[in-house]
Amino acid sequence: MNEISTSSNSPESGRKIPMLKASDLRAILEYVPLYRNQTFVIAIDGSVIECDNFSDIITDIAVLRSLNINVVLVHGIGRQLKDAGLRTGTELSDVYGTNPVDDKTFALAHDVSAQVLQTVRDAFAAHDLNCVTTNAIRATEVGIISGVDFKNAGRTEKIDFHSINELLKLGMIPVFSPIATGRDGRIFRINSDLLAAELAAGLHATKLIYLTETSGLSVDGGKPVAIPVDKLQEMISSNRDKIDPRVFSKVNCAAKILDPAKTPRAHILDGRRFACLLTELFDKVGCGTMIYCDEYQKIRPALPDDARTIWNISEVSSKEQNLVERTLEYIEKTIDRYFVYEVDGSIIGFVSLLDLGGGDAELASLHVQEFYRNNKVGSKLVDFVIMKAKKSGYKRLFTLSTKSAPFFKNVCHFDEVPSSTLPQKRLEKYVQSKRNSRVFLKNLQEGSEAGNIQ
Repeated sequence: MNEISTSSNSPESGRKIPMLKASDLRAILEYVPLYRNQTFVIAIDGSVIECDNFSDIITDIAVLRSLNINVVLVHGIGRQLKDAGLRTGTELSDVYGTNPVDDKTFALAHDVSAQVLQTVRDAFAAHDLNCVTTNAIRATEVGIISGVDFKNAGRTEKIDFHSINELLKLGMIPVFSPIATGRDGRIFRINSDLLAAELAAGLHATKLIYLTETSGLSVDGGKPVAIPVDKLQEMISSNRDKIDPRVFSKVNCAAKILDPAKTPRAHILDGRRFACLLTELFDKVGCGTMIYCDEYQKIRPALPDDARTIWNISEVSSKEQNLVERTLEYIEKTIDRYFVYEVDGSIIGFVSLLDLGGGDAELASLHVQEFYRNNKVGSKLVDFVIMKAKKSGYKRLFTLSTKSAPFFKNVCHFDEVPSSTLPQKRLEKYVQSKRNSRVFLKNLQEGSEAGNIQ
């Protein structure tokens, strides 16, 4: 298979060309029908506009437009405003538009915003992309809060979503600055994170994407790949001081506006990383944090069309001797016994429930793709099968394993039993296989502690 090889593509290593395989193109094509004619709102921090990767971000946006994905862009000015303050010796009262903005700070913010907007326009022109600025945002003053006058700080009063949608229909990329005018002509400094969130909600954008200088949401050094919005809201309430202040504004805005019927997902990405947008959107793993409120993860019965995917995944596991090798024909004939775990429409794990007769069943073919094995996907699949087995009236649930004994024993709380405990026909198959698997049992009878789902 032809490849373009490369070293690391981390921000520190500079611009790199990623490895590309034919299989990567197939993976991208899976998402194209899902994203076509959808709207993404992308918010780019001023610091990202200053970095070497900004041109590549515009290239990523050009790819999105080529796939008929609508893009709305909001830019920040934080880095440029700080630099202007240092250059002019101005003490800034506020950098991000969330605190009182005095006259000197506002004057700098107004000038800096115009310069950054021109940089964005030039970048789009260099990539032959049509962008447009508009006065569709009407602002008003924040006013006085708890006795504090916020002066030139503003908030959105009205957004003309109809006009923005008309521009999108024309193939334009609307670009918004964190400066907006009120009904009386007065100009205000507004927060770009919040503006992007409000635009996403009002446009029913499929995705709200923040490009910043961090790899995503981090609490105590950890970075969840995906987090439900309700859990995020709990995190904001209980661990606000532990959240990186560079992303707090973004997660807070996302938590307020995410809605399954409007904007179901928000992403926080490191804008310094090459191909960050395409990697997050078209790779099953992604490269940042995703916040979601729709059915991002679910377990469902397998369908006939899932057979080949299950077979392809199981082939890898059988070579590692984790699963018994099964043919595609076998999986197709027994597809009604399988359940799959989906992430963003892709199967990343599966399991089957087999009838052994006499009130006995077997949990078989449990497999989770490697990247997701620390996300409790396996235990969720096991819990699901236990629930299905109990509802189906089975009294005992067996499972056999060669390498996952600690998982079934310590995590799923199955009891290890002698192989002779197996029903006679299953025991005969066990002996014939010569795998010497360890045998585990869960009692599913009502009232039994072993039957409770963990």
